[in-house]
Amino acid sequence: MITLAWRSLTGRKAVILAALLSVVTGAALVTATLLIARAQDRQGAASVTSWRFAAVDAVVKPPASVRLTSGLTLDLPAPPRLTERQIDAVRDAPGVTSAALETPFPAYLVARDGTVVGDAFTRSWGHPWSTAVADGAALIDGHAPRRAGAVVIDESVAAAAGAGVGDEVRIRLATGTETYTVSGIARRAGEQFEHALFFTPDTAERLGGAPVLALVSTTDVAALHDAVPGLVVVTGAARAGSLRLDLRQAELAGGSSGFLTVIASLALTLAVFVISSTLTVSIGQRRRELAMLRVVGTRPRLLRRMIVWEAVLIGALGGVAGTVAGVALAELARRFFVGQGLMARDSAVSAEPVALLAGFGAAVLSALVAAWLPARRATRVAPLDALRESEIPARQPSRARAVSGGVLAAAAVACLAGAFALGGPVPTLSGTIAMLLVVTAFPLLAGAAALLGPDLLRGVLVPAGPLLRRWSGGFLAERAIRSDLRRAAGVSVPLTLLVAVSSVLLLQDGANAQARSKVYAEQVTADAVVAGGVQLGVPLSAAGAVARTPGVAAASASVSARLVIDDPPTSRSNGTVTGVDPAGFREVLSYDVVSGSWAEFGAGGIGVSHLVAEDKGWRIGDRVRFLYPDGMPGTAVVRTTYRDPMGVSDLIMPLPALVPHLLEPFATAVYVTFAPGADHVATLAAINEQLAAIAPGAHATDRDAHLAQAAAQAGEDEWIILMVVAILGGYAGASAISVLIGSTLSRRREFALLRLAGARRSRITGALLAECLLVATTAVVTGAAIAAATMTGYGYLLTGTIWLPFTGATFFPIVACAYLAAAIGTLAPAHTAMKVAALEAVR
Repeated sequence: MITLAWRSLTGRKAVILAALLSVVTGAALVTATLLIARAQDRQGAASVTSWRFAAVDAVVKPPASVRLTSGLTLDLPAPPRLTERQIDAVRDAPGVTSAALETPFPAYLVARDGTVVGDAFTRSWGHPWSTAVADGAALIDGHAPRRAGAVVIDESVAAAAGAGVGDEVRIRLATGTETYTVSGIARRAGEQFEHALFFTPDTAERLGGAPVLALVSTTDVAALHDAVPGLVVVTGAARAGSLRLDLRQAELAGGSSGFLTVIASLALTLAVFVISSTLTVSIGQRRRELAMLRVVGTRPRLLRRMIVWEAVLIGALGGVAGTVAGVALAELARRFFVGQGLMARDSAVSAEPVALLAGFGAAVLSALVAAWLPARRATRVAPLDALRESEIPARQPSRARAVSGGVLAAAAVACLAGAFALGGPVPTLSGTIAMLLVVTAFPLLAGAAALLGPDLLRGVLVPAGPLLRRWSGGFLAERAIRSDLRRAAGVSVPLTLLVAVSSVLLLQDGANAQARSKVYAEQVTADAVVAGGVQLGVPLSAAGAVARTPGVAAASASVSARLVIDDPPTSRSNGTVTGVDPAGFREVLSYDVVSGSWAEFGAGGIGVSHLVAEDKGWRIGDRVRFLYPDGMPGTAVVRTTYRDPMGVSDLIMPLPALVPHLLEPFATAVYVTFAPGADHVATLAAINEQLAAIAPGAHATDRDAHLAQAAAQAGEDEWIILMVVAILGGYAGASAISVLIGSTLSRRREFALLRLAGARRSRITGALLAECLLVATTAVVTGAAIAAATMTGYGYLLTGTIWLPFTGATFFPIVACAYLAAAIGTLAPAHTAMKVAALEAVR
């Protein structure tokens, strides 16, 4: 039977090649996206580091994670600090010969032209020189720092800034800008994820505060373990993961896998539907061949097994080739994402069995699903009836198919109704469940559209039929669609998915950006905003300098971080916190107060968003417990609850309480209010003149320009979504063209009969064009309806209102691509098919 199936496949090379290409591409997409996602999960954020510490025996540090009440472990947002007692315990441990302390702090060298060396992807940090020694760094010029005003810079900084030994350089710190003399240039081994500047131990202690690590040389590691209970002692290869400072790389390592998993799910859904549709049309084109096999006596079971084995062979061959191609595609994607700063640089792709099985399984199962209905029909129809149906296909779709489609549609409606009933906002537990229901509704609607395709087309022909029948080409188009609704529906499925998937991806990205920009614009009441260059933030000292500028009435800094809030234990174990100046933030920022007031907000107080307050059961006057970013315990009294529908800021607390617990105590922005009657242009110029001296790289703009910049930054990663749309939508579009080419070429006999009956080629082409437009329009409307239903639910969860985040500039190019794919897949092969003489085509 396998031999018979193989011969059947080799006898239809052109059609099978198109189906096989669809299977291979689908399996490759599924495999590649899953491999990339698994690479992120396997890596973990803690491995992102350029420090090896091979020159010491052990690294001692406090635990960088906390165990929640639920039993799960949560990484702290910032490295915890060693206490004086813990440092003494390390130094007094038996066998310890030296213990250097690592006190990192943000430090950016300013080049002669005023640019800052370092950005959001490659941060710059200051360290004591002893850290360089422990890491095995070597001086390539100059000497180690010997006085407070000296600094050693790594060779990447020296190259970027054009600085050399003996040069005086400005270094931007969290406290402002200071001048140092370059005493040496160092080289560190291995790939570097950050820029490094090295100072004397006293300078590092002044700027960095309490240490985060002890770099220990010892003759007795076991005794060191016993001497520091409660601390982590790291030895061997694990020393390389003990210092994590590049938060951007750590965020990429730990946070992008969720996005990639969503893309992998979409790729899997798309592949299943496209492969099934492609093979269904391919098998449907063999009705005459299958009917003749029945007439000459082929048993139904044998015929069914042949069809199934053909599908297995196509799925298996395509699955194997697709998984192999998927591994290569994943590696190419990893290199591209790393180059664009979208993945951690030490991520690695390996042939994960789960991803390979998923890609292979998607190909084989989709092929089997596609073959099951034709095989079932081939065994249930009498031989002569099968032959008759091969010439004049049944007009009525399968009843089981319609029932199945109706069930899926009902399930999708139930999911959307449940999402609307639960409502938002998304950060709540009910909002999360509602979002899952909306996400589930999408594949259900796509499945319903695929199964109900013949019924949808028949419904479209009811109003369109009278118009089509007014001219001969339209009449031919209508009769061609009505004569084989299953074929026309199979052709429309890839086009439907092209429109639906592309629209959901693009509109969802725009919806997030619009909603966040709207919330932020409502909160900012300042006249001007100071932002850091290349997303690095602003030194806190800049707020005071700006406030003293003539024409400025108030200047207030804002800092963002995260707190652990596991008391009481709920589904929310951590939250974003915004640090503000209690005395002046109300003049520049506005939060919609739900209860309490900002009047008593100050030392020992905290503001809580209504979402967190409801989740935790906190009320005004309650004393709440939490952990600061570095793991230190803290308490505060709830003074205010405010509305924050997007979950941008879960908590608000005074800057003096938050800043000592941050590794990077930079302000995300400094908000400025002008004095009445002040010249705004002149005041902005004066502020920027001040910033050039105290905070190089920072710049002040008016409110409207800042909001426009914030909206632009929110959409900076839009090209990523566009790339995903191009890949997934391109796959659906290419598959649609492939299906249309096979479908059109299989109708050569039909075209020949029309030509023998007197129809001109131009009339046949016109009929094909009308047929193509009708099928494509049905696909566009169906795909748009799927996207609209999904995005209306998504918009409701974001805003609490019935809102469809529609933009014509996004949607209409998608529609144009769908029509273009339909035209290419229909007219090009039709031109080829009609080149053959009519009598030869009939034979």
